[in-house]
Amino acid sequence: MITAMEQMSRATKLKLMPPILYLGLSVLLFIVTWPAVVEVRHVIGASVTLFAFLLWLTARVQLGNAFSLAPKASALVTTGIYRKLRHPVYYFSIMALGGLSIYIWKWPMCIALLVLIALELFRIRSEETVLTKRFGDVYLEYKNSTWF
Repeated sequence: MITAMEQMSRATKLKLMPPILYLGLSVLLFIVTWPAVVEVRHVIGASVTLFAFLLWLTARVQLGNAFSLAPKASALVTTGIYRKLRHPVYYFSIMALGGLSIYIWKWPMCIALLVLIALELFRIRSEETVLTKRFGDVYLEYKNSTWF
């Protein structure tokens, strides 16, 4: 049986590096800044961040060669996490930064989170337009079968 990683092109595997790098930097941040007096927000923030990164990486692997930085429609992925979520890479990147925001608990992180949400909403709309044009009713049926 061929795994999702084995089916990915080298270029697609390289595109996995940003979330892996973000995960590594987040873990390093937690190690370096973990306080002597731990508050609930530290545990929740770190847990949400790490969980989100694992889901983000899972979604990226499941997307495989269909991943692109700019909206394009080479394939419609409807299995795995994509069975119920149309844009899990975007959702989990927001969730990861949300966890970091909880952990750090400073207003600049809230601004960064709001900017990321706006950016991801724009990307979702652009991607949905491209997918609807390319796959038509098949995409609309898939869209109606997902949670969001």
